[in-house]
Amino acid sequence: MEHPALDLCTDLTGVLLVYRPVISLSVRMAEALRFCAETERRLVISVCSGARLTLPLRLMLGPWAQWAVKGADGTYYDGLDGTVLTWDGAAFVPRSGEGEAVVHPEFSSGPPPEGLQLLVTATVRHPPTERLTLGEVTETLHRELTGSAPGGWGVCEPAANPWQKDALTALCRERSPQRVQLVCVADPRADRPAIGTLEVDRSASGVEETATVAVGLRADESVPDLAGLADAIGSRFGLVSMTAQAMPGRRDLTTEPRFTGIPAPVGVAVTADAVRQIRRSGTPDVAGTRLRDLGGGGAWYEVGNGRDPADWAKFQAVMAHYGAAEP
Repeated sequence: MEHPALDLCTDLTGVLLVYRPVISLSVRMAEALRFCAETERRLVISVCSGARLTLPLRLMLGPWAQWAVKGADGTYYDGLDGTVLTWDGAAFVPRSGEGEAVVHPEFSSGPPPEGLQLLVTATVRHPPTERLTLGEVTETLHRELTGSAPGGWGVCEPAANPWQKDALTALCRERSPQRVQLVCVADPRADRPAIGTLEVDRSASGVEETATVAVGLRADESVPDLAGLADAIGSRFGLVSMTAQAMPGRRDLTTEPRFTGIPAPVGVAVTADAVRQIRRSGTPDVAGTRLRDLGGGGAWYEVGNGRDPADWAKFQAVMAHYGAAEP
C-alpha cells in the first residue's frame, strides 16, 4: 500500500523521512499520523542525528509513533529512550545484547540542558450550550504563565491563524462531535517562550477541553507559584484535572534525541467533589505537600519544585489519598 504522506509503507509501519533540523507537526505529519492510526500501523519518523522535535509533535508520539534517529555511525536509535534499532524489513525493532536493550552512545552525550521546560495541563468540562466559547482555558494559562494572551492557533504547525476564540470555537462546532486537536503558540512579545496544544472532545456529560501549555525557563529560574493559576481555572470553569511538571531541556521547547533529565512534578489540582468527599472521611492533608484551597471548592497540592524526580512519591500519595476515598 502507498500513501502520499509516507515514503515507505509496510503491513506494520509507515515511514516518513525528514531531513530538517527541526521537525514539526506539519500538515503532512498530521496526515501520516492519522493514516497510520486508522490502519493500525506504527508511524516511524526517520531523522538524521541532531534533529529536534517541536513540543506539539512530541506530545503526539505514543503507541502509534516512533522517533528513529540515524546516528553519526549510521546506526538508528529511538530518540526518546536511546534504544538501538534494527530494520527487519517491516519495522524498526530493538537490538538486544545479553538480554537487554542496547542504548546508543549519542543518546547520553552532549552538554547539560540550557533550561527547564514547565508543562501545565488543565482539563475542564463545559455544558454544551450555544453560547459556549472555547479557548478560554488556553488563554488563562498563557496569560498567567507568559503575561500575554496566545499569539496564534492552527490545526497544525506553523499555527498561522491569529488568536481569536470565536474562530477557534466555530471550527470545533463544525467538526463536532469529532475530537479536535489544535496547536496554540505564544505572542512573540510574551515574557517567556511558550507553545501548547488544545484538545476539544464532545462526551455524554458535556464538552471537555484539555489545554496543555509549556513554557521555557532559564536553568537558574524558579518554577512560578501555580496556586493562583489553579485558582483561576478552578473558579471559572468546571475543573476535571490540572497537573504541572517540569524537566530539563531547551528553552525553545524543542526535544533533542538525547537524555536531558527525568521529569519532576510541581503540583496537582483536585476537584471540589473530591475534596468534599475526602473531608467526610478525614482530612485532605497529605504529608510532604502544601495544600492550597481553590475557588469553587477544589484544592491545589504543591508537591515539588520541578527538579527532584523523587517528588513523584508525593504525587502518588495524593492520588492514593483520593483514590481511597472513592465509593
